Amino acid sequence: PLKVAFAEGNSFLHTMDPRLKVFLAAALALSAAAASNWSSLVALLAFSILLLFLGHIPLASVMKRLALLDSLILVLWITLPLLGGGKRVSLGICSLSIEGIVMAGTITLRSYTAVFGFTSLLGTTPIYLTINALKFFHMPEKLVLLLHFTYRYAHVFFDEASKLHRSMTLRAFKPGFNLRTLRAYGNLMGMIFLKAFSRAERVSVAMELRGFNGTFPDICYAEKLNLTQAMRCAGLGLLLLGCVLI
Repeated sequence: PLKVAFAEGNSFLHTMDPRLKVFLAAALALSAAAASNWSSLVALLAFSILLLFLGHIPLASVMKRLALLDSLILVLWITLPLLGGGKRVSLGICSLSIEGIVMAGTITLRSYTAVFGFTSLLGTTPIYLTINALKFFHMPEKLVLLLHFTYRYAHVFFDEASKLHRSMTLRAFKPGFNLRTLRAYGNLMGMIFLKAFSRAERVSVAMELRGFNGTFPDICYAEKLNLTQAMRCAGLGLLLLGCVLI
């Protein structure tokens, strides 16, 4: 459960310093959010796909993980062109909003750019090294701890949810579009919350008994940045800047 999907390997990105990858990931996210023209967005998407190849990450594996995002994007492509304002174009029996189509396309490009980029840069880094890099950039201590514990205990949360749902199924529960189903799922969410709260209290007490005072003093970087690593990051940074300025 604590293993990052693509963290093992010896590719160009696997050997790059995690601090540089965190910096590039933040720069890519800001660039995708700030870019407003289609040429820059398409170039940024191509840059993210290039990162996938540099990390030796199979594109098919990434696309399988995008099922939830694709469902949300599909909803946007259905609703925005139909309900958007501005100039409209007739297409058979319905009219589509040009602004809605442009907005849906922009959101799609930005979403895929962010997912591909984060998968390539952060997915090729073990989680503890990513946390170290965040600490190096002086991220708030509580935010770093929250990220650490969220990742550390996410599998526990899903295991508890699976057990409760399995017990509901064994008691002949069948979901449907009715009040009984909503009530059952409400009780399920309530039980998950209570179990998570109880587990959090036990973990907190156990850590305090081991001397935990709210910080991880060993989370730090002692080694200096390698010149070769810095040159690699600079090259990717210049390429990213070129994508933004197109």
